[in-house]
Amino acid sequence: MRCNVKTWKINMKLGLFSIINTLLACTLFITSPVQAQWIQASGQAKIIDNNLAKARQDAIEQAVSYATLKSGARFSSEQTVRNGQLVNESFTLSHNAQSQQVEMISELIEDGYITVNVRIDMIEPLEQACQNSKLKASILVPQALIKDRAQLRYGNLGLFEQNLSEQLAQVIENHSNSSFTHLHANERLDVDQALVDVRGYRLPSWLGEITDSQYILLPEIIDISPEQSTRTFGLWENDPMRVFQFKLSLFHAISGEKVWSKQYSQTAEWEFSLQQTVNSNSDQFWRSEYGEMIKGVLLEASQDIDSTLNCRPLLGQVVARQADRVILNLGRRNGIRVGDTLQLVLQQNMPDRLENMRAVAGKSKATITIDQVTEESATAVLKGVSASLNIQLNDLVIKL
Repeated sequence: MRCNVKTWKINMKLGLFSIINTLLACTLFITSPVQAQWIQASGQAKIIDNNLAKARQDAIEQAVSYATLKSGARFSSEQTVRNGQLVNESFTLSHNAQSQQVEMISELIEDGYITVNVRIDMIEPLEQACQNSKLKASILVPQALIKDRAQLRYGNLGLFEQNLSEQLAQVIENHSNSSFTHLHANERLDVDQALVDVRGYRLPSWLGEITDSQYILLPEIIDISPEQSTRTFGLWENDPMRVFQFKLSLFHAISGEKVWSKQYSQTAEWEFSLQQTVNSNSDQFWRSEYGEMIKGVLLEASQDIDSTLNCRPLLGQVVARQADRVILNLGRRNGIRVGDTLQLVLQQNMPDRLENMRAVAGKSKATITIDQVTEESATAVLKGVSASLNIQLNDLVIKL
């Protein structure tokens, strides 16, 4: 809604009343709608040195930390002390530039432990529940698959699969706020597309490990066939239309699970002769109506991927350890900086009913602080609680 400022040549009181009503109406349309959700949780902590306040805070933090970790919330407490006495204590969560209150329902002190029950009033905008993060995930982009290679003979597009992956990676690099690419346009993944479409199919984790990628993007060309050309008034022949039907599937590199998939379909004029050899890596091709249409589809796909990744936490992995130093597969390109604090999440592998190993995250409050960063890796020194844990390769990290 556009709120135009108007001048009324009428009674001042009536004019002021009208202006206020107009501004209120504009505010109602501009203000984002919100939704509230109450979540109840309980936690327990040991009372050490009779420090009840510290134990209470630890118990509340235990109750809410894992419930809010996925959504990126932050827990904090504020205490007011007068003359050595605690007179006020409040707990808040910050999330998406809004605050949520943590309300104490009950607490029980027994056998040196305190158990608390709390409820959290989480308020999120309906239109944008996720806040854009400064972190970026790396996406492996291999050579596109094609369903019917015979369609490449129209225009002799011999390297179209490779060039399409290159264009896709370039669009993501130029426009994405949530990711960057590891381009492997010369390498084709030998994956049966029929299996990719099966619910529950998982890609092997080594694909992400050898490229230090957090996600794997599989492009598939479904249809690029030309349509029959038409004649105007039966006198001259029009350029034929050509289809571009394209599918993208995004997989998480650690779990191998498919997290997003979408199919796109557009048509545009094919300005070239069907027998003419067209270099799909040339400006002539990408500036043609058909090439411009494809770039528009790729831009839409990049925006869809951004929308998917905005609401997902960025998970890194421990890729090397020597003594008390670890190396992570997150670096400067991911948005990691010296001084950043990351939480360690111990990873365990559990066999499923088909004897396939599935990753399971174990609880850990250990954190590490980054002291060195390269473009695509970072190092940290294990101290305190972190040093005593059995940190192994492929354990997970998430930025706090």
